[in-house]
Amino acid sequence: MKSLFLIAIMFLLTGCVTTKVFDDTKPQTKQEPQIQQPQKEDKTKAYRELITALESKCELGDIKACNDIGVNYENLNEYKKAVEYYKIACDGGIERGCANLGLMYENAKGVDKNPQMALEIYKTSCNNGGELSCYYLANAYRKGDIVVQDYAVAMDAYTSACKLGDVPSCANIGSMYELGLGVQKDEQRAYKIYKVACYRGLEKACVHMKRLANKLGVQQ
Repeated sequence: MKSLFLIAIMFLLTGCVTTKVFDDTKPQTKQEPQIQQPQKEDKTKAYRELITALESKCELGDIKACNDIGVNYENLNEYKKAVEYYKIACDGGIERGCANLGLMYENAKGVDKNPQMALEIYKTSCNNGGELSCYYLANAYRKGDIVVQDYAVAMDAYTSACKLGDVPSCANIGSMYELGLGVQKDEQRAYKIYKVACYRGLEKACVHMKRLANKLGVQQ
């Protein structure tokens, strides 16, 4: 199913359609699926219990567990400890850990703010197949907050992330086409990409698909 979705998106990118209105709502910290979100009243205790449970796994070489420990330390606002474990995860080849580490440098959490370091981490991880790092790299070049704005680079990074299965990045490609950022404006193409992303489960893409459908007179 995932492969069919990616084929559809790539077809649109190569000459038939693409996406709009940017999705920047991803959580700044990515948490592994097996970690349960605790209830508000005892979340601090739950985070610490998770850390204790994961420590032995991390020490025994389960690098994903090291990233999860970092996530929980970040949830506790213990940013220096989070950075420590994100580095272990990133060095161990967990691209999610690299994306998290890049965000810490970008947002000055547990380390001095270092946009250049963040970009280097994103670029390296993206080249290694880290879709989240590609997504954050694209956002950086699109927004122009920590690097000189470059829509062409943003589009390349969103495309890499989309190929790796990141649906919000696919939708953001549509946004580039809808707004004509770095590419020729093409609302029809944007509509079709939103449609694919919507069917893939991205709610915001559904909103943009319907909005463009009304504008373009497309029957749903």
